[in-house]
Amino acid sequence: MTFFLRFVVFVLIAIMLGLGMTSLSLSTGSALATKSERGWKSWKNAGHIDADPYTRAYIAKTGQLPFPPQIAQTYYALYDNAHRRLHTSCTYLIEGPPVEAKWWTLAVYDYDGKIFENPVKRYSFNAESAMVRFDGGFHIYVSQTPQPENWLPVSSQGPFILVYRLYRKTFTDEQVTKKLDVPMPMIKRVNC
Repeated sequence: MTFFLRFVVFVLIAIMLGLGMTSLSLSTGSALATKSERGWKSWKNAGHIDADPYTRAYIAKTGQLPFPPQIAQTYYALYDNAHRRLHTSCTYLIEGPPVEAKWWTLAVYDYDGKIFENPVKRYSFNAESAMVRFDGGFHIYVSQTPQPENWLPVSSQGPFILVYRLYRKTFTDEQVTKKLDVPMPMIKRVNC
């Protein structure tokens, strides 16, 4: 009887651990399904016909309809460069190098994936709307208080997510797997 009881407890613990690890992989991404650079994370096979099971489950969970990686790639940031959680009570400076893509966008979402309502009705910057530096790079402030030049306002208290999308010329599968993506923007906390 004790062997059977131990076996049942072992199976229940294994099931709980498996479900917990799967849930964690779907929310934060595993190293097998995501790629990370400077605090930005991307599901590397999102939108690809040969996507792994974790990527497929993540897409089903979030309800996204991603472009194939040959056309566009979406990056998410939940932390700044010092690995501190992004929070609306702080001011951040996102500094991007010249973008080697046809088009790009940078937007701020709350933790539920909704845009922040704000009185200036500014929800994102893109390749046309952002003021760029002479070298082609950009810098964008994210804060509750107005900032000079490119400012994305956030209004409510709590954590938020930065979403950076790159739309590029069409690549083959081989170019996508071998090519490193463009350098990612730095996320610096200015004050808190």
